[in-house]
Amino acid sequence: MSLDHILSSLGLSHRDPNSLEARIESLQRDMRRIGRSLSKQASHAADDWSENLSDFGREASRQGMHLAEMAGSQAWRGARALRRDPVPAIAVVATALLLASLMRR
Repeated sequence: MSLDHILSSLGLSHRDPNSLEARIESLQRDMRRIGRSLSKQASHAADDWSENLSDFGREASRQGMHLAEMAGSQAWRGARALRRDPVPAIAVVATALLLASLMRR
C-alpha cells in the first residue's frame, strides 16, 4: 500500500508540488508574507517619522516662544522710547508719507 493510495482513500489526494494549484498557493503564501513584512516596515517608519516630527514641533514651539518674548521686549522698549521722545517717530512717519506721495506721481 502506497502513500498515494492511503491519501486517496481518505479523500486526500497527494498533490504534485509543481502543479498549478500548488504554485498558486505558494504565491499566495509569499504575498501574505510580503504584505506582513511591508506592513511592519511601514509601521516602524511611521513611528520614526512621528518621533522626529514631535521633536521638531517641540523645538519649533520653544523657538517661537523665545522669538515672541524678544519681540515683546523690543516692542516694550520702543513704546517707552516713543513716550520719552516722540519727535523721531513723527519724523520717520512723515518722511515715509512724503516718499509714498512722491512715488505715486
